[in-house]
Amino acid sequence: MRLPSPSYREYVEFVATVLVTIAILQYIGIFGPSGDIDISYLVGLSLTLPVFTYLLTVVFENVSWVSQWDKMVQNEE
Repeated sequence: MRLPSPSYREYVEFVATVLVTIAILQYIGIFGPSGDIDISYLVGLSLTLPVFTYLLTVVFENVSWVSQWDKMVQNEE
């Protein structure tokens, strides 16, 4: 089993982008009432998102067909 070494800067940028996007969508009113931001939801998401992202990275690192996906979908011209 291969464990990839995480790039902490990329994780921070990814989590910050997701949190800002969800906060904007909450404020606009797509997720709940307009003008309201659920801080507890954003805090919970900021704690769990890096963990699940890393677990998905570990899974994809150890599945052989994912690394060969580019070869399977290339169009021969």
